[in-house]
Amino acid sequence: MACTHVLFIAAVYIELVNNASVDSQGLYNQKDNVEILTATNFKQSVTNSNRAWLVEFYNSWCGFCQRFAPSWKDFASDVKGWSDLVAVAALDCASEANHGLCRDYEIMSYPNLRYFREGFQEEPNNYGFAMHRGVTAEDHRHDLVKVIVNEQTLGRGAHFPNMLPFTSNSLDGIFEGAAPAVQYAILTVHEPTSLIGPELVLDLHSSPNITSRYAFTNNTKLALSLPSGPLPNLFIINRSLHPVLLVPKSYDRQGMLDAIEQNLKGKDIVFPKNPHKTNDEAEDEEKQPPSYLVQNMQDSVFQMDLETALRYSLKREVGSSKEISGEKLTALRNYLEVLADYFPLGLNGKKLLKQIHSMAQISQVVQGNEIGKLIKEAEAESRQVFSTPQKWLGCQGSSPEFRGYPCGLWKMFHYLTVNVAEVNAKNRSTNPRLALQAMHGYVKHFFGCADCSEHFQEMAIRRKIEAVASLEDAVLWLWQAHNEVNKRLSGDLTEDPKFPKMEFPDKRNCQRCRNPDESWDSGEVLKYLKRMYSSVNIHYMGADTSIIFLGLEGHRTGGSYDFYVYIFFYLATFGCIFALMKMFLKRGYRRKMYSYKHDLLGKV
Repeated sequence: MACTHVLFIAAVYIELVNNASVDSQGLYNQKDNVEILTATNFKQSVTNSNRAWLVEFYNSWCGFCQRFAPSWKDFASDVKGWSDLVAVAALDCASEANHGLCRDYEIMSYPNLRYFREGFQEEPNNYGFAMHRGVTAEDHRHDLVKVIVNEQTLGRGAHFPNMLPFTSNSLDGIFEGAAPAVQYAILTVHEPTSLIGPELVLDLHSSPNITSRYAFTNNTKLALSLPSGPLPNLFIINRSLHPVLLVPKSYDRQGMLDAIEQNLKGKDIVFPKNPHKTNDEAEDEEKQPPSYLVQNMQDSVFQMDLETALRYSLKREVGSSKEISGEKLTALRNYLEVLADYFPLGLNGKKLLKQIHSMAQISQVVQGNEIGKLIKEAEAESRQVFSTPQKWLGCQGSSPEFRGYPCGLWKMFHYLTVNVAEVNAKNRSTNPRLALQAMHGYVKHFFGCADCSEHFQEMAIRRKIEAVASLEDAVLWLWQAHNEVNKRLSGDLTEDPKFPKMEFPDKRNCQRCRNPDESWDSGEVLKYLKRMYSSVNIHYMGADTSIIFLGLEGHRTGGSYDFYVYIFFYLATFGCIFALMKMFLKRGYRRKMYSYKHDLLGKV
């Protein structure tokens, strides 16, 4: 009887061990969002599973595996929203208990990545699909998406949402197979080499109200039937098959998800929890000043807007060009020259812009992605190049598709024309069209909105940009051009309803800028523009000024510390002056005690 009791307890214990999840092993624990596999739970988890498994077989004492682990953890957290479809796991072959399993699966080197499709069965010579071993979390994600798409191409992977490209010539069929609860379709149109479309399909798969598809740009009939914008194009389509082109703040996966979520707010849509936002991004949002502080400062210049426009310009638009040569390279050189000399970055930022400019100067052909890569690398906090998060402040629209980059670009070029004029006020040899030529060349060759670019080029000819004869005329030329564009786009679908386009400056901001007959007083307008876009009037809300003024104080010691040091010296200096004045006046009293009834500082 006692023996039976012991055997029963042992059986129960073994069953519990087999079904228990492992909290940690080797290089990973459950906080890493990596599922821990062992020889005990491997077969039960992976075999005949209703989801796919991507498993890293590693050796915990292997130095390469230790360096590889952070990217695997980041990858697992990045695709956490896909975990009901594919599990990201790890198994430590250094563990004696796991040694036999690793041998059976012929794990001969580490780390070794294997993909096990849903319903996997153990068979001779079936050890899972050997995956390419990437370096970054993004590499792992891309490799996984490629495998999933290939699985569906071969007729497998039925538990995944439709991961194949949408090939119809029209939007008919975009809701094919969708449940009645699905209210909206998301369609991404991009180059065949991009994976942003299938990634969004996986990101949005858990929403009961959304279906997501993607199409390639070589689906010409479909592409031509839709509104156009910078690639990738992102559309939200209702059941009436009406497409709305969204304009994200950034065209990466996070930016596009944010744009979709913002557009669907208030429409009773269940949106998947977004696992991609990092703690740093959340902290950046908390650091941003509240909107009520900037809503009445629309003509003002914010460092955050300038830096965000610059980064998007070089990383996204210039970075999207494959080979830059000829006239396009000349335009890039002119643009970089003005940026390197006049854009308000700190010491490290200036060095970066001069490095990129030098690269363009000595090369006959420049690869755009090389410039994009340099900017992306410079965004690391340790580089101390950019002082703000890549977000809009004064240029933030009421929703993601409004304002943003076009607003930031206008602000940047107004700033550049004014500062070229200020710096070279006594230098008559300066090209009066220096900033305008840089802008014209950039808009012509790199600005993603083709329609906008064509309008600007036509306006440049009509307004005789080549006839601008002075640096101050350049400031006024750009102001007049901007107002013409505002007038043309007033009431357009692209207009932000909370920030209607109108001629500026508003009379409330500059009463003297208007004559009694409401015509413009160009002299007063010039004064206003010089004041608003001067380098001394940049607003540093949300910026780390220790990065901007790096080199002036010698080294970075932290933004808030530097600020208080400056305040301390200011107050100390004022205190000394105050003490000297008081001492001087006190002595004056003693000499002419009966001659004065009041001193300079107040009553006797």
